[in-house]
Formats: sequence, C-alpha cells, structure tokens
Amino acid sequence: MSFLMVAASHSPLLDFPARESEAVVAVRAALEASRVRIAAFDPELVVLFGVDHYGGQHMRCMPSFCVGVEASAIADVGGAPGRLNVPRDLAIQAVGAIRRAGVDTAVSYAMEVDHGFSQALKRLLGGVDRYPVLPIFVSCIQPPFSPFARARALGEAVGAFCKGLDGRRVLFVGSGGLAHNPAALFPPIDQVQPEWRPYILHGKAQSETPQQAWIDYEIAAHQMGAQMLASDQVTPEMAGLNAAWDQAFLTAYCAGDFSVFDTWEPEDVMATAGIGAVETQAWIAAGAAMQAAGGAPPRQVFQRLAKEIGIGFGIAEAGPSGA
Repeated sequence: MSFLMVAASHSPLLDFPARESEAVVAVRAALEASRVRIAAFDPELVVLFGVDHYGGQHMRCMPSFCVGVEASAIADVGGAPGRLNVPRDLAIQAVGAIRRAGVDTAVSYAMEVDHGFSQALKRLLGGVDRYPVLPIFVSCIQPPFSPFARARALGEAVGAFCKGLDGRRVLFVGSGGLAHNPAALFPPIDQVQPEWRPYILHGKAQSETPQQAWIDYEIAAHQMGAQMLASDQVTPEMAGLNAAWDQAFLTAYCAGDFSVFDTWEPEDVMATAGIGAVETQAWIAAGAAMQAAGGAPPRQVFQRLAKEIGIGFGIAEAGPSGA
C-alpha cells in the first residue's frame, strides 16, 4: 500500500485570464507537473477534500463536512461538468468510519460539486471521471466556520480508514486557498443582492432564481473581474493577495505538525488573508489524512502571486511513500 498527497489552490480565472502573464503560465506549468507525478503514481482511489461556492451546498442547511456517495460536477464558472466516479460502497463505509472516529459528517446520495472540486479533478487528474474518487466537502464559504482542529480531525479519520484498505494506491487531494478574497463574488447571506438570496439559501429547491441564472451571473462577474485584475493600476494588495501570509502558512504546513493550526481562528484568517484562505482547511484535512495513513510530511513545490487570476497560488505534495 502506498500514499500520495497533493494540495493545490484553484481559481476559476485560470480558464480565462484577461492577460496571459508569466505568473499564469507558471501556475499552469506547476499544475501540469503535479498531474504528471500523479499519473505516474496511478492512484486506485482519490480522496478529494474540496470546497463549494454555492454550487451544490446552500445556506438553508450548510453542513460542516459532507461525503458524497454519488456526485456530479456542475458547469459553473471555472468548473468541468460530469459525473464523478464514486465507489458507492466504499463511500458508505467511509462515512461510518469517520463517524465512529468522532467526526460528524453529513452524507449525500446526490452531491453536486463546483469548481472547488472539478478544477482539481480536471487539471490534476485529467478529468472528473478519470479515477475512482471519494469527494468530501469542507465548508469554507461563510461564517460561522468549523474550527481548523475539526478539519484536522476529519483528515485523521479519513487517513485511518484508508490505511485499512487492502493494498490500494491512495491519493489525498486538498483543493483551495491560499490568500484571496472572493467575498464580492460569493457574498455572505446578509450581504447578497435580493435577486440571488433565494438561490444562495435554497439552491435548486426553489423556482425564483434558476441555478443557470446564478452560473451565468458568476461567469459574467468573473470575466469583469479578470479585466480589472489585468490592469496595472490594480496591485496584488488591492486584489486581496498576501504573499507573507501564504509563505507563513506553507512553512507551518510543511513542518508536518498539523496540530499547530488548532489555535487558528477562521475569522482571523479571513480578516488577514481573505475568505478564500479559510479553504486551507481542505489542505489540512488532506495533510492529516496522509499523516494518519503513515505517509510522508508535505513539501512545498510551488508558490506564486498570480494577480491576473486573483489568488496566491500554492502547491504542496507528500510522498509517494509506503505505509
């Protein structure tokens, strides 16, 4: 049995930046290099800790964590649509193991995921259905957030479960972060425009605001944002980027002691590095899973401010190593 872990940022604008800067080219090259390493590892199971931006999870009832027993990716901004190849029986077993470990996770037999999952599936794995995948949602879109310690506990429960699988090559993926602040594009419920409130609250379980209308709005808003970010008048700081925070996180993350994040307050992270930085909970879950499975500690393989796609982009990897 062997394990590999890859944690990587994502950005919808990676598909349509208004300017093909050297930073954007470097991000794509770094993702491709990770894809090549993953292909060489040839995982038999991918456990993907991802986030959502009102694509499949909504504020009527927002779980802290949710395991998809069956899942599909929607054609949202930056997303790659299609049905995920979820091993149904194994997903059900994972839910039981996670709960027995003391982590209360929701379960979905009809999970919809957006680019917070599908960009990693497309760019790191080569397609949403390329490998068997266990999708695990981590809520990072709106306060109140779960503590960082719970993301670590989730990862440890998943890693312990995967360690018990017989002889499979398992890849853990964390998708999200680093510092960025898309709050204007994915607003909290008390700040959203009235026309979008029904969808953000209820998703497709209402008829006032169709999902496609929300997707079309997000595509147009991101295209407008891409034009702004391409301007030399917009600085990285104005775009909500924070290279110092990114490097501090990566340094702590690659030290391999994920308990140091237990004292981090999500609201403080959001205030310092934007709401997108809270998505690093997906990284912590993936890293803790790798550690619990007996894998190697992570190492930083890429960090770059990429203003044109509105994010401080990072990649960390661990392994492959046996357990």
